[in-house]
Formats: sequence, C-alpha cells, structure tokens
Amino acid sequence: MANERRESFTREGIETMKWGLVRSAINREIWDRTLGKNPMCCYTGNADGGYRVSFDHDETFHDRENEPGYEPPRWMTHHHFPPVPRTRTETKHRTAWQEDYQGNRVAEFDVWADPGNAEASGVQGLYAKWAQRVDKIFTGWGEPDRIPYEKDFWEAATRLRDAIKPLGVVNVPGESYYLACRTLGLVAHDPGAQGTTPPARMWAPQINGPIDRFVIPLQGTLLNLYILGEMLAAQLEGLGNMWQSTREGVMEIGRQATRRMDFTGDGGTTQAMIKSAGWVVGAMGLIPVADAVGIGLAATGLILAGADEILGKIEDESKEVFDIPAAIDGATAEEIIQAVADTLDSGQLLDLETQVQLDESDSADVLGVAHAHIGDHTVYNAEANTYKTYFTMDLSDVRSDSHQDKPLDVDISVEFERLRDAGKTFADELGEELRAVARGVRDVYSTSATWERPELSGGRAIGLGPTGSWPQWSQVRDDLAGTVDATANQVVEVGEYLIAAANYLERKDASAKEALEKAGQELDRTFG
Repeated sequence: MANERRESFTREGIETMKWGLVRSAINREIWDRTLGKNPMCCYTGNADGGYRVSFDHDETFHDRENEPGYEPPRWMTHHHFPPVPRTRTETKHRTAWQEDYQGNRVAEFDVWADPGNAEASGVQGLYAKWAQRVDKIFTGWGEPDRIPYEKDFWEAATRLRDAIKPLGVVNVPGESYYLACRTLGLVAHDPGAQGTTPPARMWAPQINGPIDRFVIPLQGTLLNLYILGEMLAAQLEGLGNMWQSTREGVMEIGRQATRRMDFTGDGGTTQAMIKSAGWVVGAMGLIPVADAVGIGLAATGLILAGADEILGKIEDESKEVFDIPAAIDGATAEEIIQAVADTLDSGQLLDLETQVQLDESDSADVLGVAHAHIGDHTVYNAEANTYKTYFTMDLSDVRSDSHQDKPLDVDISVEFERLRDAGKTFADELGEELRAVARGVRDVYSTSATWERPELSGGRAIGLGPTGSWPQWSQVRDDLAGTVDATANQVVEVGEYLIAAANYLERKDASAKEALEKAGQELDRTFG
C-alpha cells in the first residue's frame, strides 16, 4: 500500500496525502490486532476489498473442519470489515460484523460512527477514529490556503529591491547624487573618462558647512539605507525559502508515515528528511555592500556604523541549513502516528515547528538591531576629517563652516551657475528620487495578511505567533520609509539653500541676502 507519490502542497495534494495515511493507519491497526499479535490468526483481504479476520483463534482451528462430526468451538468468531474507501467522500460501506462459529452474523458495527461510542472490541468507529486522528495531527499544517505562500515573499522581496535600487547606485556616474557631487567639485576623477577633468571644489563660508556636514556624508547615509532595505528584502527571501521548506516538510512527513504504516513486517524506523532553520540568516548573508568611497569624494574616512553592526549581527548568527533525519518509528499504528505528531510539533529542538520558530526568531533579532539604529545621527569629526553615518542626518549645526582642509589663501571660490546647478540637482532630482523610494518601500506589505498562519491543534499559531516576525519587520520597513522621506526633505532644503547661496554670492544685494537667510532658517528647522 505504500504511497510513493510526491504530492504537491495544494488542497488536493494535502487531502490525498492525509487520506493515504488514514487508509494505511486503518490497515495497520487491523494488522496490529491480528497478525501483529498472532501470526497464525485468520487473516484475509485488504483495504480495497475488505477483511475477514479472527481476534480469538488461529487458523489451525480450521484444519479439522472437513473431519466427520467435527464441530468448531462455540466461542470462535470472525470479524468482517468493509473496504477502506480511496477518498473521503466514498464512505458508503460502513458496516462491519461479527459472525459466530457457524458463520451466523451476530453483531454489527458502524466503522464510520463516532469513535467516542466504541464498544469493548473497538470495532465501532474504528475507521472514523483514524480519519479524526490524522486530521487533528495536521491541524494548521494541512491548510495550504492559510499557510504563508513562499512566492508572495519572493515577489515582495523583488519589489522592495526595485524600490531601493536608487540608494545603492549613488556612486555610479550619471546618477543624480554623483552629478551633484561632481558639479560641486567633490569628484577627484571620472571613472573611465578620457581627457576630462572634473571641476575643482567650490569654497565659501556660506556653503562649506552644508557640503562637509551633509553632502559628503550623504553617500554613507544612502548606502546605510540601501543595506537596511537589502536586509529587509533578504529577510523576505529567506522567509519565503523557509515556508517552501516547511510545506515540503509537511508532505515528506506524511509520505514517510504512510510508508512506515505499510511496513507491517518489522519494527524498524523510517526517516523523514526535513530542513533545519537557517534560511533567513543565510539569505541575509548575501547582502551586497557597495564601496562607500568609490565616488572619490574628498573625505578620508566614511564609516557605515549602523549597517556594519547589522551585518555583524548577521555574521554572528551565521548558520547553514542542513537535513534533519526525523525518525518515524514505532511498532504499532498508535506509536507511528505519535511519531508523526512529534516530528511536526514536539516542543523539542528537531521538530518542524521549532525550525520555523528559530528562523523567525533570527529575523526578529536582526530587526531589533536595525531598529535600535534608527534615530542615530551622522557625525562629522573635523579634526579627523571622518564621517560616521547611521540612518539619519540629524545635525543642528549643518551650516557651520569648520572644514580643516580649506586652502588658507582661499576664502571664496565659487562658480555661481555651477553652484546653482548642483542645488537644482539636489532639490529637483535627488529629492524626488528619494521620495519615490519611500513610496515604493511603504507599498511592500502594507498589511500583515500574507504573513498570517493557522493555529495548531493546541491553539498556538505556527512559528512566533499569528503573524511571525511581521511586527518587527513592518516597524523597520516603516522606519526605513520614514527615514528616506526625512532624508529627501533634507536633500531638498540643502539644494534650495545652495541655490540661495549662489544667488547671494553673485548679487550681494539685500533681496538675495534675505532669501539666503530664509533658506538658512528652513535648513536649520529641517535639521533641528
């Protein structure tokens, strides 16, 4: 009877797997109660045709049936069981009966009756008992329409990566941030350029602070945000892999349990190979890290502190997915079905439920580290000429002119149109690009519906809870979108300030001075 088919994790596939196990369990219990106890008992038939068995004697009693005058013992009986249907909807053969030593039917039983009303022999409700047992054991696990679907997570990861892509290409020539930096004279050389020399840096007390404290470390801020977004996308990819493995594990356990039930001649072990936790950390371990100084900015050090700690946490949690040989053993149908329950959810380290919990816990732990950095700010160390960037640019003194490397013989060196062009690139192009990034991030999993999962038979949801690590993931997703939005506002205000500074430095009239002061106040409010 062994079912070697590898059914898909669909409503039909789950039902086929479970019903195959029900049929094998019924067959196994009848075997346990007859040949399993007395290899010489009367036993004919199978699940498809029904059974005729004896519980109280062996077949040697029938050797004398043809002797003249022989009368079998009056206590000798046989039980007839109906065929076990191939589908749940075919339970029309319900009656089992007991016959006496003369072949007369003396008692009838309904094998599909409520097993709670079973009589002493346990024949009443015997088939229904196993249908109910298997359904209960696979409660939650056997609900393909409610267990999270891996493809949803993978598609969401792709959408999130598409949304954050602009954050990861800031050091690519032709992109808006690179163009603005080149226009300001912050690019030492153009990669691959033939015979072109980037313009020199512009200097003025009004613009030195915004350039040094915001424009230069902005590269690190954007790359930090990119890594944060990649971490969120990698988690989705890893969780998708975990749910795919979980679905496959459920089917593998059911299939191997059916095989174990059908191996009626031994008391050995059948192994169901399930996968360990490690999907989420494994996916996060592949996060790409862009070169933070590849743009050639005139900064001696750019430290991605927030991202580095997240990546360090991922490395500390490093683990590989491996095969777990789960033993589906037992000498009876009851022992085998208990092994199935334990392999799914025993509360021990090597069951399927624990692997889901471990992966979702890894997800939540890394998200906690990420969330702790939201709100930290960028620091410019003028003496060391280094920038430590986290996830925001919260500097109240962004206009301070404190750059240590300004040439001593230069106070103001500005090309007014070039400075205006840089400001426009920030205010009009980069600002809108970042706002589009924030909108795209917010659109990914705006609700927890895809993360919801069914309850197990004990009333607990699979994994960490009703939605797993969704609360932590969505919080960091909102943090990322909010921080990108805040950075976009800062970019726009700095751009407007640079435009006002160019107008003032060029005209030096009262209206330009007033406009610069107003832009400066807006800048202070944005960073204050």
